[in-house]
Amino acid sequence: MKSNCPREPRALQPISHRDTEAEAFNKAVLLMDEMTSARRLSTLERQPTRAELLSALDLYIAIDPIENSRERARELREAALMWREGEKVPQAVHEAARRFILSIGGRKPPGGWEDDDGYQVRAVDRDTDDAEPPPAAEAAGAPRSYGDASKKAAQLAQAVAGAVNIAGALASPRLWARATSWPSREHLVEHVDQLLSAFGAELDQQRFAAPARRLRALLSAWEPGPEIPTDVSEAARELLAALGIEEPPGGWDAPEGPPEGPSNDNG
Repeated sequence: MKSNCPREPRALQPISHRDTEAEAFNKAVLLMDEMTSARRLSTLERQPTRAELLSALDLYIAIDPIENSRERARELREAALMWREGEKVPQAVHEAARRFILSIGGRKPPGGWEDDDGYQVRAVDRDTDDAEPPPAAEAAGAPRSYGDASKKAAQLAQAVAGAVNIAGALASPRLWARATSWPSREHLVEHVDQLLSAFGAELDQQRFAAPARRLRALLSAWEPGPEIPTDVSEAARELLAALGIEEPPGGWDAPEGPPEGPSNDNG
């Protein structure tokens, strides 16, 4: 028997500077999920502001390594720019948010987007997903649930960050030679392996797949020391270019060196 008692408003977890990158990334995704319907927003104790949405989108776009979902996030950002603070959220924002959620493996709520009040227990929100994904998605290794999709995106971002840190160091022989100690061959190869394995069946769709494999092969045959073989530094630069990291002004061996990669390299 259903209770007629009014439900408590749902809380929106703000992104904090104390959050880890993964926590901030997941909170950004959850905020964008709230934007999928006016009814869902109406059940929050506090509606997110335009500035909060734009900040969450900027964070997501900076971290997400998958072009499809990143493009959907950009579309949502463009729609959000048309939303004036204090006014009703435009329908274009809700529609763009829905396309984004679908792009990361989420699915349309059973009762439809407009009837989703945020209290419903959706298959995409459960740890155990009772609804089977379509065969095409299963074959492609798509996440089985919304939670899985968010975790997978964070893991991919972390793998890319680790590879960028390693490749950034290898791209500049001049700065590399200044070090007093160097990482082991196993350490370097491990980071490239994490990048290659994180994408699973989607790897061959990525521009960086071939450069990453080439760099891995070269690293496997090199014992790190003060001098970097030319082919290793060239392969590192090729990988960075494929990952969207541009050569710094003055070149990779400029006095200021290459741009710093993300700072979540725990190895």
